[in-house]
Amino acid sequence: MSDEEMDGWGVPVPEPIRKICRHTGALHVGAHGEFGASRRSVADSAGAARRCGEPGSFRIVHSNASAETYYVDVDPATGTWGPVFTFWEAHGAELVAPSLQHWLVTVAGLVRYAVRDAEHFDGFPTAFANWFSGDFADAGAEFPEDSPEALARAAEPTTATVLSVEEARASGDPTLARLGSRLPVGALLADLRGAAGPTGVPFGRDPRWPGGTPVYGRFHGGALLTATSTS
Repeated sequence: MSDEEMDGWGVPVPEPIRKICRHTGALHVGAHGEFGASRRSVADSAGAARRCGEPGSFRIVHSNASAETYYVDVDPATGTWGPVFTFWEAHGAELVAPSLQHWLVTVAGLVRYAVRDAEHFDGFPTAFANWFSGDFADAGAEFPEDSPEALARAAEPTTATVLSVEEARASGDPTLARLGSRLPVGALLADLRGAAGPTGVPFGRDPRWPGGTPVYGRFHGGALLTATSTS
């Protein structure tokens, strides 16, 4: 991919990301589509893009038939690319990797596992789908579901604590208090500064969620995730 194409993405693209895209582009995994900042094969819906937040604050890096959208946080002021997040239709959100580079290495590893284990599934596509989701329901009887890598992939992510804006303002944490003062009543947020791995953020299941479609925002280098209702 050329620098001219990257200049047209609508977000600042730092040199480490440009280097990846110049030399390798996106990772194409058959019918599962492309993974990476330079993917071209999937047209994202306007609704999915709106849910990622303000224009210029994200780059979508994968979407699929399971209604999952993966995107990387972008700081439009500094040009820094931060963590990778995903969301899906049921108002679920998750921090999946600390950076795009980490996430791409993870996906490449899943491809290797799927190639290795294709005989335990109905071929590579099903094997990759199971490894990517962490649900090995389609595996044959001889598949080693108790292997360290399979157990690690199937493990549920840590769940973050969801805060209301009122709780953030009264938290005594200056960073949370400032963010809480900027958000409208009814918005929710999660502090991911201590996240050590994939972390789920159950905004939609929180009883204080006002309903409607969530729009996500990221602050403090992507370490604080917010959800605001569009209804």
